[in-house]
Amino acid sequence: MSERRKKQNLEALEKRFPGIAKLIEEKKEELLEAEGLQVVEETAFTGEHILVAEKEGRRLYLAGRRNPLAHPENQVAVLGKIISNAPIFIVGMGNLHYFEELDNNADESVQVLLYEPLFPIFYRQLYLADFEKLMGKRTVALVVGGINDDGLDSIIGAMLRGDRVPLMKYFVLPNYIELCLGRIEGFLKILREHSKSYFTSLGTKMFFRNDIADNFYNNVRYVRTGYKAFQLLNVIPTDIPAFIVSAGPSLNKNIKELKRAKNKSFIIAVDTAIKPLVKEGILPDMFATLDGIKPVELVEQEEAKGIPLLTKLTATKGMLDYHTGKKFFINEGFRYANKLFEINQKSIEGFPVGGSVATLAFSMVCHLGFRKIIFVGQDLAYTDNKSHADGTFQEKMPEENTEDFIMVPGNYKEEVPTLSNLDGYRKWFGEFIKQWEKGHYVEFINATEGGARIEGTVLMSLADVIDKECTKEVDIKSYIDGLEPIFNKDEQLRIRGYFHETPKQIYEIVRLAQEGKKIYQQLDKLCCNGNMDRRAYQKILKRVKKNRKEIEGNVHFDLLLNSMVTAEQIIRSGQFFKYGTMEEEGRELARQGKEYMKLLEGYAKVLRQIAEETVAKVE
Repeated sequence: MSERRKKQNLEALEKRFPGIAKLIEEKKEELLEAEGLQVVEETAFTGEHILVAEKEGRRLYLAGRRNPLAHPENQVAVLGKIISNAPIFIVGMGNLHYFEELDNNADESVQVLLYEPLFPIFYRQLYLADFEKLMGKRTVALVVGGINDDGLDSIIGAMLRGDRVPLMKYFVLPNYIELCLGRIEGFLKILREHSKSYFTSLGTKMFFRNDIADNFYNNVRYVRTGYKAFQLLNVIPTDIPAFIVSAGPSLNKNIKELKRAKNKSFIIAVDTAIKPLVKEGILPDMFATLDGIKPVELVEQEEAKGIPLLTKLTATKGMLDYHTGKKFFINEGFRYANKLFEINQKSIEGFPVGGSVATLAFSMVCHLGFRKIIFVGQDLAYTDNKSHADGTFQEKMPEENTEDFIMVPGNYKEEVPTLSNLDGYRKWFGEFIKQWEKGHYVEFINATEGGARIEGTVLMSLADVIDKECTKEVDIKSYIDGLEPIFNKDEQLRIRGYFHETPKQIYEIVRLAQEGKKIYQQLDKLCCNGNMDRRAYQKILKRVKKNRKEIEGNVHFDLLLNSMVTAEQIIRSGQFFKYGTMEEEGRELARQGKEYMKLLEGYAKVLRQIAEETVAKVE
C-alpha cells in the first residue's frame, strides 16, 4: 500500500474538511479493531484492483470480478435523468466507479453525499484512490462511520431542503446490506423522515415536478399581452447578418468586437451572456431563456429589463417577472396555452427548440429567414479548461480539471475537452444545418474563437465577419417597438375570463380521478369474487377507457403529464408482465389504476392551487 498516496489523500481531505485528517489518525486503531472487518485486494478480469470484505468467515466482493465498471454504469443508467441541483446519496466506497459514473452523468450543480459506514473500507481506499481527482470541483459531502457520522442527519436535512426531495436519487453499493444492515437501515430511516416531513408539508408535491406547473401558470399570464416569435417574420430585414451570442469561455476573446456589429445586424444573446455584454456596453436586440430553474441573477441588470425576450412558458418564472420588455413566445404544444389563441380565432407557430437556450435562439433566426447566421461564444467545450465566459456565473471563472472529459474535434485545436450534453448540442447544430441547407440559401459562420467544431459552419474571426458582413445600418429596435401585442383589448378581456375559469377546469380532472378510483375498486371487487363475470369485466374496462379518455381530453392534462413522475411509472411498471388468468390481470390493473388515480387526484389539486394563485388572479 502506498503511504505517499495516503498522505496526499489526507491532505486533500483536510483542505475540504478541516480537522478530519487528525481525527482519522486519532481513531483509526480503535475503529479498525472494533469493526472486525478485513479488507483485502484482488485483481478483476480487467486487471484492476478490487476490494473484498472478509467478516465472520464470509468473503463479500465490493466490485464485480469480471468488470468493476459494469454494475456502476447499469446502476446510474437505472437512476434515470439527474436533474440540475439534485441531491444524490451514495452509500459505500467499496467501488468508486459508482461515484465516477455518477459524476459523468450529472452537471456541476448536483450535490453528492458519499457515505461510507465501514471505516476499514474507507481507510483502505486512502491508500488506493486519488481523492483529489475523484472529487474534482464538485460539491461533495463525505461522511465516514466512526469519524463524523454523528452529523449525517443534519447533512441529509440540508441537502433535502426546499423542494429538492422529488429530485433526490440514492443507491447502496452491493453487499453493504450484508455487511452492515443496521447502519443502512439507519441511513434509509433518515431519508424517509426528511422525505416524510416534506410530504406532510407539501402533500402531493412529493414526486411531482411542480416547478414546471408553477412556471407555466405564472408565465402564461404574459401571453395575454405578449407577442409571438413569428411576428418578427418579414418585419426584421434578413439581408443583414444574425449573431447568436452564447456564453462560452472564448467570448472573452472577442466580445468587444460586437460593439461594431450593433445597428448593423440582428444580435440575439443567451441569458448567461447578458451580464458580460452589458458590462461591455452592448445591448443585444433580443435575448433568450428557457431553463426552468435558472437563477434570475444571471440577467439582473437594469439595462437588461427592457431587452425583448424570446422564451418558453416553462422557463424560470422569476426571469419573466423581472423582465419588463416585450416577451415573445412559441407554440410548445400545451393545449391550454393554444386555447388562448383558439378562443380568439388565432394561432401560434412553433419550431424545433433543440433543448438548449442557444439552439432555441438559433432555430428562431433560421425560421425568420436570415441568410447569414454567425455563432459567437458557442464553444460547446471547455476552452482553456473553463465552462463559461468570465462575468457569467462568477466574475472570474475558474479553470477545471478536464482530464477525464470526452474529446471532440476543435475549431482551432485538433481536439478539445467537453461533456456529453454539450457534445449532444454540437451534433444537433450539425444535423440541423445539414437539413436546413437543403431548402434554404444560407451561410453559417462560426466566429467562436475556440471551442468545438460544428459541422456545416465556416470558420472566421469575428473581426473579419463584421468587416465583411456588417455594412448596412439598421434600427432593429424601431422594428420591434412597432409591433402590437398578439391580442387586442377585447381579446385580452376574453382571455382574462378564460384564466378565471382555470381552477374549475382543473377540478374536473380531480372529479374524474375520484370517479376513476371507484371504477377500479369495482374492478378489484369483481376479480376477487372467485367467479369471474366476463361480461361485467368487459363492461368495467369500457368505463375505464371512457374515464381515461375524458381525463386525457382535459386541456391541462398534458401539463400534468410533463410534471408527473411516479404516476406514469405506475402505469408502465406492469406492462411487460404476463398473467395466468383474467382475474390476476384484472387485480393488477385495479391496483395500478387505484394508485394512478390517487396520485392524479393529488397532482391535480396542486395544479389547481397554483392556478388559483396565478392566472385566476389576473386583473
